[in-house]
Amino acid sequence: MKQAERERRHQQNLQRIQHVQQLVGVGDRTRIDHEGTLIEQARMLEEEICSHRATEAGLAALARLLRLLEEGMSRHLRETAAFVTAVRDGTPLPLHVLRGPDAETADDMLAVLDAFRHGRVSLLEHVEGGAKRVARALEKARQRCG
Repeated sequence: MKQAERERRHQQNLQRIQHVQQLVGVGDRTRIDHEGTLIEQARMLEEEICSHRATEAGLAALARLLRLLEEGMSRHLRETAAFVTAVRDGTPLPLHVLRGPDAETADDMLAVLDAFRHGRVSLLEHVEGGAKRVARALEKARQRCG
């Protein structure tokens, strides 16, 4: 799924949220709770916007991390590879891995974690090049790190 498709789905979700109405009561006494509807719409909008932003930022950050692995020019290749492997495999990650790299790389790692937490898509499938690119980048990093 490309960014345009994700954006289209995001816009559809926003439109769907605008049509949400909260009902209260039972049977013939059912009515629309306008205050409850506004509160629920606000909650759903915040959740959707947060998810969309986190996903897009996380995918961009993951692409930058993969580029570091592919080019092999980073001093923190080992930490970056450990992080991407943990995200791919769902394995534990020692916290010191987040402290070792330079600030820019560590910020990208945190953006990926944020997208992993809030996103509604598989980051590894939706990053440019998909899971195959991730596997190739990790293999290159393994060859360089020994």
